[in-house]
Amino acid sequence: MSNKLGEKIKEIRLEQGMSQEEFAKELGYTSKSTINKIEKGVNDISYDKLELLIQKFDLEVNELFDNLAKDMGAKVISEDRTERVELAVLCLVEAGNKILLQNRIKKDWQGYTLPGGHVEKDESFVDAVIREMKEETGLDIKNPVLVGVKQFPIKYGRYVVFLYKTNEFEGELQSSNEGKMEWVEYKDIFNIKTVDDFEDLLKVMNSNKLSEFQYIVKNDIWNVVLKWKNILLLVIYIAFIHHLLKNWIKQVLI
Repeated sequence: MSNKLGEKIKEIRLEQGMSQEEFAKELGYTSKSTINKIEKGVNDISYDKLELLIQKFDLEVNELFDNLAKDMGAKVISEDRTERVELAVLCLVEAGNKILLQNRIKKDWQGYTLPGGHVEKDESFVDAVIREMKEETGLDIKNPVLVGVKQFPIKYGRYVVFLYKTNEFEGELQSSNEGKMEWVEYKDIFNIKTVDDFEDLLKVMNSNKLSEFQYIVKNDIWNVVLKWKNILLLVIYIAFIHHLLKNWIKQVLI
């Protein structure tokens, strides 16, 4: 274990005015010698003890974990599979050949896009999308169907958006401070300024084959990757295309 981490743990103990024996009891250790070894960098601190340390002494989680990643090469963190995740929802509301779009005015994501927002603590995803649609569009949507997932990396974790779709709604359309709501025909979508990669997002939400929209960042370049619902479907699709091409080539040669 990094001695810097041991020094940090010692610093926390001293700030609390506790002896090694008292500190050991707080963390559930039977002997002060364990704390002594951790502070000297001889022993590692397990993840469950680290979590207990954070909870008992109200430490700044992100800062502490960032330091651990730097000091220990993420050794302690790698023992746990949890990560920081922000959850959100979007909804594709259809009315015949039209869809409901929001002309966002915020500088961080300008252009026409689907309405949506964050999932609140302890809120179900379905309840979240119904609430967000009411807040941003004034409509009461019914029976939203989960049709895909969008995700991209953020600091310390990832941002996950659940993609819903419905054609059942009632109420009077209204806009919000997020942007003006407008009904737009499918054929006119690409004649207006949409947010980046909106076409790919719609592909996922309107496809029976695709299920995930993912941004993968490499060398500071954000690349869109669309994932198939079933790898078997992909294999069948490729085989079908190969079959068509093979027959077409035969016909051309004849």
